[in-house]
Amino acid sequence: MEFALLLVFALVAGASIVIAKFTDVGGNPYPFNRKGSVFSTVEATFLSLLERAVGDKFKIVNRVKLIDLIECKPGLSKKARRAALAKAKNKQLDYVLIDKNTLNIVAAVDLVNNSNKSGHKAQKDWFVTGALESANIPHIRMKVKTGYKANEVRSAILYKIGQQPQPVRKPRTRTDKPAVLSPSQAKVHSTQTQLAEI
Repeated sequence: MEFALLLVFALVAGASIVIAKFTDVGGNPYPFNRKGSVFSTVEATFLSLLERAVGDKFKIVNRVKLIDLIECKPGLSKKARRAALAKAKNKQLDYVLIDKNTLNIVAAVDLVNNSNKSGHKAQKDWFVTGALESANIPHIRMKVKTGYKANEVRSAILYKIGQQPQPVRKPRTRTDKPAVLSPSQAKVHSTQTQLAEI
C-alpha cells in the first residue's frame, strides 16, 4: 500500500514538473495579453487610404495567407505538390481586394518599406510574385510613404488590374440666374420668378 502511494506521489510530481516546463512560472498555460491594435500605425493608415481609394468597388481583407488565394494545378506529383505548398504555407499578403458582387479575388496588395527592414517587406519575394502571376492574380506593391492621395492610389490599382480609372468630374455649381440673359431668357426668368413669389 505504501509502495502504491509512493508511486502515485512520484507520478504526480513528475507530471507537475513536465507541466511546469510548458507553462510560465505561475503555472498558467495561457500566458497572453490582448494587443492594443490589430494594425500597426502604417497598416491602419494605409487601410484607411485603400478604403477611400477603392472601397466603393472592392472589399478589402488584410493579412491573408498566400495559401488561401492559390491552389496547386492538377497533375502535379505528390512530391512537387508538397514542396510547393511548403513554400507557400508561411507567406502572407498585407491586403487582398475582393469584388463586392462576386467575391472573386481581384488583386493582392503588399506594402514595401525599403528604409525599415523591421517593418514591411523590403526585398521583393519572387516566390510570392511568381505564385500570384501563375494564378493570374495581380500583385501590387505599394511603397510606404506619406502624402499619398486616394485618387493616386485608385488610379495605380485600377491600372494594375487592367481597368481604366473614371475621370474625376468637378461638380457643376448653378447660380440663380446666368450672368447674361437673352431677351427670351429674361422673359422666362421673370415669369418663373413671379410664379415663385406668388
